[in-house]
Amino acid sequence: MSINIKLNKLTIVLLLKIIIFTNFFSVAGEVNKNIIEKKIEGINFPVQILKNELISKNSIFVLEHKPGAIIEIENFYEKNVEPRINTVLNLESLVTEVDNWEPGVMGFAFSPFFKKDKLIFVTYSNKNNQLVLSKFSYNPETKKAPLSSEKKILVIDRYHPIGEQDDHVGGTIKFHPIDNNLYLASGDNRRPDLSQDVNKFYGKILRINPFLAENGKNYSSIKENPFVKINGEPEILFIGLRNPWSFSFDEETGDIYIPDIGSEYIEELNIVKYSEFNDFLNFGWSCYEGTYEIYHKHYEDVSKSSKLCKSNINNKKFKFVKPSIQYLHDSIINADYIYGNSITGGALYKNSSSIWNNHYFFGDLVSSNIWFVDMKKKQKIGINLSYGEDLGLTSIVQIDDKLLATSYMGMIYQINLPEKKIFENLVYNKPFITKDLPAMKFINENNHTIYTHGSGFYKLLKKIRYYLDLLPF
Repeated sequence: MSINIKLNKLTIVLLLKIIIFTNFFSVAGEVNKNIIEKKIEGINFPVQILKNELISKNSIFVLEHKPGAIIEIENFYEKNVEPRINTVLNLESLVTEVDNWEPGVMGFAFSPFFKKDKLIFVTYSNKNNQLVLSKFSYNPETKKAPLSSEKKILVIDRYHPIGEQDDHVGGTIKFHPIDNNLYLASGDNRRPDLSQDVNKFYGKILRINPFLAENGKNYSSIKENPFVKINGEPEILFIGLRNPWSFSFDEETGDIYIPDIGSEYIEELNIVKYSEFNDFLNFGWSCYEGTYEIYHKHYEDVSKSSKLCKSNINNKKFKFVKPSIQYLHDSIINADYIYGNSITGGALYKNSSSIWNNHYFFGDLVSSNIWFVDMKKKQKIGINLSYGEDLGLTSIVQIDDKLLATSYMGMIYQINLPEKKIFENLVYNKPFITKDLPAMKFINENNHTIYTHGSGFYKLLKKIRYYLDLLPF
């Protein structure tokens, strides 16, 4: 009899636990479901959203990466009015036709002096495999920026032959909220060694003044840019980046948030104060991926970086920047959608009446995870806000008091921020992410190696396997 009573009690406890956890996960699922709201669909590969109240208070402007256009979505904020699309600038005739999703129209920005000059700045991959920065004149009467108004400012040659796949283009452009200079991110062109070369534009962030032409160029370099002082190119502000995508600024302080897409191991977010911009900052690639030391190891992609990395690491002028946030690729930890494989920036939310004020939001293209970082906290911790739904995130941006996100699948989403931070739910969503990866620290200190499909050792094993399969026994 006593045994039956104990079993019954145990059964009751187990049933209660099942009920509690089932209820928790269903509630968590509902919370997650309510966070992501589809606002519009049918856009061609949107990757960026801006607003320009000098044109319209009820419109948003969207960059269609492919085939290549800037469109205005009118009546976006009107609840009972059908949105209407106006193509402001059609760039399809200028953009590369390579069948690869990275090249296209890469970024756009309205001039900080738009009220007077009516200029729209655009970066795109042209048919000669070049990254082009141009400006176009907007006509308020026609609500168009004609192609004939194009004036090229800067052209960066690429190493890929015309017609072949062109990767790691970069192309995000932003005007700084304090100095009004134009900042342009350029990817490493799948030539990792060039990221450490202060005489090449690849794997860099450039800073220029596109309103003042000098020295035979359609722009001027900023005299405070650091690397010209050691015989580097005068346009270069930051070095050591791989494929920085959708960087952004703190509109109040001018600090920069740079997501950098990793190769084999790590995704990283770098946060730098405006006061440190001129300090010879080196973000590490291709000497490091995140905090993993790779330049002297097996990884074939960075085999040409060893000599230059050793020189730059020993150069006391360079300040190597460690990631503010980093996370391992899911492929490394043999998991699906725990973290991701391709970081997507990112917006620092500003709303003094919201609990989410000064929280940075970013995501991952592959896993569709969305994290937030409370920038008021000394320790930077990425906490998962949303997961589970395949979103195809290409950017996250604040428009007015709303957070919007773009998807390569043609959608624009609104991220509805909860009224409360229910940490009991958030903790169980996904693991936290921070600047620390203890596994990488252990590997570096003990000179261990992680072998992946990109390593020379792995490729050697594939060759051995191939020839073994050819043997007649």
